[in-house]
Parts: sequence; structure tokens; C-alpha cells
Amino acid sequence: MLVSAVTAWIVWKYAPAPALDQAAFTTVASGFSKPPLFVSGRGTHTAPWQLRASAPATKPDARQAPVVISLGDDPTGFFQSSPPAPIDMAVILSNFHRLGAKKAAVAAVLAWDSPDVVALAALEKMLGRFDSLVMTAPLSRGAVPSPILPAFRRASLEVSAVRGDVSGLPVVNRCPIPDVILGGENSWAGFSVLDSEAPSKFAPLLARWDDRIILSFPLLTVLQQLDLPLDGVEVQLGATLKLSESGPVVPIDRYGRLALPLQPIPAVAEISAEHLVGGDAALIPGQAPSPMILRDDRSSAEPATRAFSNTLLAVIVAVASEAGLGQVRKFPRLSVAWEIVILGGIVAALTLICGFAVFARHLGCLLLAGFCVAAQWIGAGMASVWLPWLPALAAILSALVVASLIRNTPRKPAGAGSGPHPIP
Repeated sequence: MLVSAVTAWIVWKYAPAPALDQAAFTTVASGFSKPPLFVSGRGTHTAPWQLRASAPATKPDARQAPVVISLGDDPTGFFQSSPPAPIDMAVILSNFHRLGAKKAAVAAVLAWDSPDVVALAALEKMLGRFDSLVMTAPLSRGAVPSPILPAFRRASLEVSAVRGDVSGLPVVNRCPIPDVILGGENSWAGFSVLDSEAPSKFAPLLARWDDRIILSFPLLTVLQQLDLPLDGVEVQLGATLKLSESGPVVPIDRYGRLALPLQPIPAVAEISAEHLVGGDAALIPGQAPSPMILRDDRSSAEPATRAFSNTLLAVIVAVASEAGLGQVRKFPRLSVAWEIVILGGIVAALTLICGFAVFARHLGCLLLAGFCVAAQWIGAGMASVWLPWLPALAAILSALVVASLIRNTPRKPAGAGSGPHPIP
């Protein structure tokens, strides 16, 4: 009794063993939750374990959909040319700024053959006025590699920052569009399309360019929308992509793709580019997430570009709203008094069991340990509580060891003593 009680107390009070406890919690949680499992907390009374599991039926939160400025076919000839020239794009973006947008995300590829130098300078000046800017361009893999473009490098991660086998990620080494405009020092660039990859229903979020991990345009847009730092992104290939310690978490496969089928999501407001020019602030809903997105919706655009535009909002909303994941579930500990009562009951049972014969003693301890494990499983699965399994098993083990030592201590024969025995 004394040894098992002291052992249970020491383990309960001073040896929380968080790594071992977390491994046990994850094992138990996998019995009633569908992976991937996201475990947080420390398993203590003040910071209990918390669990988030996959829930494919979870719908994306449509409130995360941004305002879209649609760059269409311009049938009325509102702009100078079709597709819009650099001066047209400068006018569109100046109206972003006029309506109070400090952030912008341009999902249209900005590139022209022999553009007007003055108009191009006006566009680049306009791009520089935003506090934050996300640009895009397609990427491909060619026989002759190119250096990483500065805007892509600024928005990339080191390969060493990604956990898992990066060999499964799509490999790129060039931008197939020469002289693409990606903004200045205030801009990030993410890929729109990976030319070397076959179309898939699972959206690509990551690619590898030399020693850097390139992020997709939708992923960078969510970081910009939620004001999250790039260095907070945590990637576990084949498991999760976490945008920061407190940011969204989404499941990904080992190829860096969103491991969720996309669901169509409408924009919170969709405004044509020609209606934006000269429009008033009433065009923009007051609660709309920032930034506004300029999207290429031209019917003459490349098929890959049209496919990217069609799924853009679905990917942004899926990432921002953590689609595919259930709610956080907490597993608090019982009160200190109740845990002491439980451990006291186990110590009392051990005191009774250790008086049995060897086989019965071992069988009783085994049954008691099984009862503790089963109670832990039932308590977590049905009542969402985490019981003190580690001090309970430590008490059982210590009682077995001490009982075995006592039973194996040699005893002197009855009447044995020192000195000569009298001769009868």
C-alpha cells in the first residue's frame, strides 16, 4: 500500500510525461475520430488536451469569400483595348485605392507584348501604392532553368522548413511568360497554374523551385486576408498545412495538394471592372473581407487560366474557413479531489490483490490495468474527460515489483537460531 501510494502520488504530481501522455491521447483519440488528428494542449488541469479531427461533411464558410472585381470581355469597349492595356489596368487599380483598399490581390497575369513605356510606368507606380499586394503567374518546368523571380522568392519557404518528403512536390524552374509584371518590394507572387501538372480536382498549394517552396496564389491571398506572417506557415506533407499558430489548418496530401474536394462558393460581391471605375463606396459590402481580388474572367483566356479563375474562390474559402475539419473538442481533467479518490481506490485494490497467490496476483493486476485502460477509452470517447492513467499504471507496476520481492525473500526455517541444539 505504502509503495504504490507513494509511486502514484509522485507520478501524478511531478512526472506528467507530456510526450508519453500525448502519444497515449492520440492513440485513444484515433479510436473514435477520423484522421488526420490535430492535438494541442499539455494534458494538465490548466491546459487540457484539445482535439480537432477530419470532418469531410463540413461546409466552407461563405463569409470568408472576398469581393471580386471581374475582368470580363468588355463588350461595350469601355477600356482602351481588349484585353485591357497597362493604362487600363492602372485605372482599375487606382479605383481599388480610391475606394479604400489598402490591399490588393491580382489574379490576372499582367504581361503585354511591346507595352507603352509611359503606361507601364503608371501601372508600376499604382502597384507600389498598396500596403500589401499579391500577384500571380503560371510556372512550368523546362530544360533551361531560370533564377527564382524576386516576388516568388519573397513569398517562398525554405525546403528545410517543410516536414516530410519534398520529392513528391511538383518541380518548377521557370515562368513561361517573359516580362511578367509582379510588382515591387511590397508584393508577393504565388503560382496560378503549374503547366507541368495534369489537371486535378485537388487544388495544388505548393511547388518546389530549386531550394525554395513556392506557394499558390490562393494560399498567399488567405495569408494577406488574415494578416498572417509567412514565417508562421507550418507544412507537414501528407498531413496538414497550418498558416500560423493561431491560423487556419487544412489537410494536404504528400504532393502538396489540398486534400479536399472543392465546393463552389459565390463571391460576397462580384463587380465588373467597368462598373468599378467611377463607382462609389456603396459597391463594396461593409463586412467584406480584405483584399479585393481582380480576377480574369475573359472568355478568350487560356483554358488553364479559366479553370484557375473558376476554382479560385473555392480554394480561398476552403483554406480560410478550415473546411474539412470539425470543431475543437476539449478533454479536461477531473478535479484534483476526484483524481485522488480514483487513485486511492486503485491503491486499495492493489493492497487486496497483492495478498493473493502468485498467479492470482498477476491476473488481478492485469485485470486492474485493463480496467484502467478501458476506463480511459470510455471516459475520453463518451464523456470527453482525460483520466490519470499514467499514475494508475505506475502504481500497479510498483505493487507488482514490491510484492514479488517480498514473496521471493528467503525465510529462515522455524526454530532456526544460533548456538548448539540440545541433544534429546
